[in-house]
Amino acid sequence: MGEVAIPKFLDACIISNGLEVSELMGLRKDAIMYVQPCASERGKLMADIEFSKNLDAQFFDTNVLCSLLETHRRRFAELKCSPSLGVAKVKWKGREMSIFKNGKLKIQRAPTREEIAKIANSTARLIWGAVFCEVCGKPALACASGACGKCRTGEHKANVDEMPSGDLLKQALDAFESARKNPEEAEKNFQKAKYFALHFVEETPEKKNAAAGLALISEVEKSGQAKAQRS
Repeated sequence: MGEVAIPKFLDACIISNGLEVSELMGLRKDAIMYVQPCASERGKLMADIEFSKNLDAQFFDTNVLCSLLETHRRRFAELKCSPSLGVAKVKWKGREMSIFKNGKLKIQRAPTREEIAKIANSTARLIWGAVFCEVCGKPALACASGACGKCRTGEHKANVDEMPSGDLLKQALDAFESARKNPEEAEKNFQKAKYFALHFVEETPEKKNAAAGLALISEVEKSGQAKAQRS
């Protein structure tokens, strides 16, 4: 497929900062509040992780949060998400997680501390697009698309064939192109494009490349909304 455009952002934008737990721990040692034995299963651990320093404020756009988790539903054993209550409950890879609108993540049934960090990082990538940006006050997906009008500063080119997990981004782009070429299959292909784009965001190591997945999700949603208005 060759080169793709990767958007660039202000340093203070949530897209540039990301939501990496390893980096968060470097900035705030209290980000993982505690790890203790899990009450519901002997030999397992539970932990509370706080992405935000201000738990009295709303950290996630709950509509976007639920939409992103719904996009990834096929990989979850169970998903319940309520925008009005501001909480999501997820069973994933044998772990139970609760995600709260104030930026708190509770993980249960993890076998080790290393597994807690791993599942927290994967979850953080999945819900990254729902975090409110301090620059523009909109969720990260709006920053990724340029819709917020403040954060996106340009773009650079990268070879998708050389990216780790680049095959996921290619599948997302192929599905998006199929949706535009075949209106009768558009909705199914829009969903496929969002799924593979979000999977790419989760799997690709570099944040600057992961931003391409968030931008694509935004473009897919914009196209889907435009199609719905024309129908």
